[in-house]
Amino acid sequence: MAHTSTSSIKLVDSRDLLEMLRQHPLSVPFNLALYSEEQGRGGLLAAMHTVCAPLSDEPRCSAECCRAWETGISQAMLTNQPVIQSCAQGFICFIVPLPESSDLPDCLLGGGVFEQSETARRKQERENHHQGNPLVLESGNTPQRLSLSEAESMADEISRSLPRLLDQQLHSLSLTRTTKRLEAVQNLTRDLADCTESEHAVDIVSEALVVLFNLPKVLIVLQQPGLYMTVHSTLGLDPESFQLDQKYLAAHFENTTGYPEILTGGELPKFFPGLETQTAHLFPLKESNSYLGAIVILDVNLHSRDQALIELLVNRLASRLESLKTAEGRHLERQFSTRMVAMISELSLVDNRRDLYKQILEMSAELLTATSGSLMLLHETEGTLKIEAAKGMSSSLANTMSVAYGEGIAGQVAKSGFPMLVNDIERDTRVATKNRPRFKTKSFISLPLEANERLIGVLNLADKEHGINFTEADLNLIQTFTGHAVLMIDRAATLEKAGKFEQLAITDPLTGLYNRRFFEDRLQEEFSRGERQQQTFCIILADLDNFKIYNDLCGHLAGDNALRKTAEILRRSAREMDVVTRYGGEEFCLILPGTGKKESVFVGERFRRAIEAESFPGENHLPLGRLTTSIGIATFPADGVTVNELIHAADLALYSAKQSGRNRLVLYEAKMEGQTLLSHQD
Repeated sequence: MAHTSTSSIKLVDSRDLLEMLRQHPLSVPFNLALYSEEQGRGGLLAAMHTVCAPLSDEPRCSAECCRAWETGISQAMLTNQPVIQSCAQGFICFIVPLPESSDLPDCLLGGGVFEQSETARRKQERENHHQGNPLVLESGNTPQRLSLSEAESMADEISRSLPRLLDQQLHSLSLTRTTKRLEAVQNLTRDLADCTESEHAVDIVSEALVVLFNLPKVLIVLQQPGLYMTVHSTLGLDPESFQLDQKYLAAHFENTTGYPEILTGGELPKFFPGLETQTAHLFPLKESNSYLGAIVILDVNLHSRDQALIELLVNRLASRLESLKTAEGRHLERQFSTRMVAMISELSLVDNRRDLYKQILEMSAELLTATSGSLMLLHETEGTLKIEAAKGMSSSLANTMSVAYGEGIAGQVAKSGFPMLVNDIERDTRVATKNRPRFKTKSFISLPLEANERLIGVLNLADKEHGINFTEADLNLIQTFTGHAVLMIDRAATLEKAGKFEQLAITDPLTGLYNRRFFEDRLQEEFSRGERQQQTFCIILADLDNFKIYNDLCGHLAGDNALRKTAEILRRSAREMDVVTRYGGEEFCLILPGTGKKESVFVGERFRRAIEAESFPGENHLPLGRLTTSIGIATFPADGVTVNELIHAADLALYSAKQSGRNRLVLYEAKMEGQTLLSHQD
């Protein structure tokens, strides 16, 4: 591998000389090529093929022919005079030495013209017969015929014309061509400055390389986020014929000076396995010590002036790509900021912890384009981290998994309080463990979640899209987001605790039903609504029959179980809008909003029959042979217009049900007033 320098630029390109000579009247009959001894046998064979190209698809030059060319070149260089000789197939060839110059090759080769003599004609026929097939030209045209003296005269005239051509026309041509290309490059840099998309900028340069410099094969490689290299475009190449070694190319960029390099045919497969070529010029796209990719030019001997112009164009492209990358980064930052604000707003509206955990994980994965992860919370009493939300894993499996505090990756992160960003789980000395098959990549982020310097849990993210690694920028971004998210988790836990205390204040601890305090408050609300909207509602008082006897016979534990079972039956049988409460002892009270007497009978009977049909241990020893309930119903406003009046009416109806034999439902009637109420606990 060799670094190329453009500090000493040669203005004259030998290819300009060749183009100029091809237009010279004396050289028109000949096919021309340039050759330098430093090119060796390979360069000579290439020049011979150029000279003989019109003769057939495959050159017929033999080893004897090659030796003749070598002898003629040595003679021309030694005598500094043109040399004329006949090819084995009867063609005239000439070698004209060029003036000594660092800008020029050693000599000019010409050929492809038949020798005009009978001896040469017979020589050609014998050669064709020996080859077994006649000479067929690619173009189908017959080469021109010249005598040796005519060819010698032309070669001498070309040799004499060279100094004049070199002093005047060649430098003028080279200067004109260089000036035009420089103007074109200048215009292209203006176009690049106006580009608003990286794709457009790369297209401008790739087109210029092919059109402006007539390059046969160009390969453009661009770097994606996370040191991810991709082949952007291939000009003159089959993209399926080779691959890109991303790691090798990235590692090369880390250890290179950033100057253009010449890669040999033996070095190229390290960068591009499967790519068959002899040589390549690699122009890194580098700006501010940041490598953005590379432009690789294949199978061409670049002149120093073209190399300088291409390097200038590539540097302008790198500068523009870096500017666009910076602008895109700022745009993404603004997008992330806007999205993050929206995410925090969305989280504040979540009304339960399960959804909150799931939302935080999903939003975190969205921000870092992660396809798998988990949110684990610390259970202090157990000393474990349990998965509360998972991505890329079944919920059933996630619910069974936990990690001991201080153990495993998540446990270590929880204990240390420091985040962990890993590019390769198998090589990172902090973990150095084999990657699990369910993970697609070896890179992950694991960070502690803390609120008010108190550990809440650990967030894990893995499998970034496109197989790329997580970066420090990813870690900074997710730390900013989780800094807000953990406050939501802490807030949800606080609200849940407050809700539990409030629930305890209005809930009966034995049955889980609302208690008498809640019943009275709720009943007052129903009175206000009924008066305001002129709506009726009913209350039901239900009392277990002979419960004191059942308690004495079966014990208080059995009695408590019977109360819990009754509460569950009432809760299950009630409508969604009904309010079921434990009024006290074995007495239950229900509020039936928007319900009249007729409807309340159906609801009450459903309760009574459900309890009658239920089996209770030891109930066969009761007077009725089973545990039953008596029910009294009163309606607003017909049976009472205050809380006390309505409860009193329902109580009278319940007393009447007890007096009538129990296990029955009774609606309140005005004639019940004046009866003496006895205790329902019989």
